[in-house]
Amino acid sequence: NFLLSYSPMSPIPMPTTTPVRVAIVGGGLTGAAVGRALRRALPAESVVVWEGLAQLGGRMMTERMTVLGGATGLADSGAQYVTVTDDADVAEAHKPLYDSLAAAGVLVPMRGRIEGGRAADGGGTNYVAPQGVASIVERIFSMSSLSPCCSRRATALRHVAARGEEARSRWELTSADGRCEQFDGVVVACPIPDILALIDTGEGGAWLDGASGVGRADLTGVQYSSRYALTLFYPASAAAVFAAHIDWAARYVSKADDDAIVYLAHDSAKRGGEDGGAVSLVVHTSVPYGIRALKAAEPEESVLADLRARVGKLLPWLPEPESLVLRPWRVSQVRYPVALPGGAACLPLRPAAGGRAAPALVLAGDAFSPLGSRFDGCVQSGESAAAAVLAALVGM
Repeated sequence: NFLLSYSPMSPIPMPTTTPVRVAIVGGGLTGAAVGRALRRALPAESVVVWEGLAQLGGRMMTERMTVLGGATGLADSGAQYVTVTDDADVAEAHKPLYDSLAAAGVLVPMRGRIEGGRAADGGGTNYVAPQGVASIVERIFSMSSLSPCCSRRATALRHVAARGEEARSRWELTSADGRCEQFDGVVVACPIPDILALIDTGEGGAWLDGASGVGRADLTGVQYSSRYALTLFYPASAAAVFAAHIDWAARYVSKADDDAIVYLAHDSAKRGGEDGGAVSLVVHTSVPYGIRALKAAEPEESVLADLRARVGKLLPWLPEPESLVLRPWRVSQVRYPVALPGGAACLPLRPAAGGRAAPALVLAGDAFSPLGSRFDGCVQSGESAAAAVLAALVGM
């Protein structure tokens, strides 16, 4: 089985001598991993990346803010740090990527102390990104010589049938800004709600409905956690105040201390960035709080006021922030990934009926990896998806 035997450390042969184009929908970590793997076999001009947001990273989100005096503030409002998986085989397979990112200074070992803990992290080494976790995704695209197109949200995916004996069928991808292009393969590397919204605009939805083994019910059954992230920015002078009161870089908050806030990060210190830059504090709410407030459509002002009051009780010495960002994460971490046959980490879709070879359509992301919502899970799914696309291209 090509998908299951594929190793991310192995060189990939060029699947075809015919020029091909492959689209990656999603500029997060999984999309970057797909692009990196595809580039071992395809030239840069054959790989196109569309990202709907104005910046790369997806849930590896880094907030950027300039405070009084011109100091730049960075804060990770999504993923906080990278923990190497306890799966020895996967860790070994991904070691070249970790080493490359570390050599470039994009990843460094986490030096700050974490108060409390999270069992899901495991016992692997913790890394942080001095320039924010979004820089990890940006670096992977850069090392692959790929230039994703941001603010290009895919809105429709339609199967275009082959015409003539020599022609092959393709996917036609349309964006919100009116772009329309055709591709020989498409990898959709987004959260499942976004995947379904896109493939249901065309034949991909029917392919999923006709799939054997894993189908629509398995995907719609996947649950994501929901939460709020509040980021507070302070001028560089506040560093002395923080240092006088706390000695942790991150703290997991017990329910006894607060029933809505589960995590605090002295984010600028966590990344080792308090050398004249702005000071940042990140607050994550619990999942029940996030679900309740989002379902009730609580006004942002009410959520913000409540969270600031709660933070003030936990850290009564906090000065007044110069600026802040409240980000609702409706789709955060996957609770339980889709159980794919054979431990696969992506879902290739094919039409139920026979006929000419169909263009590749592969679904990928943390929801498809056995490792779930972690760095190694996204990379694993991206590598697997690239392998599936290349395997399909071999038959063209």
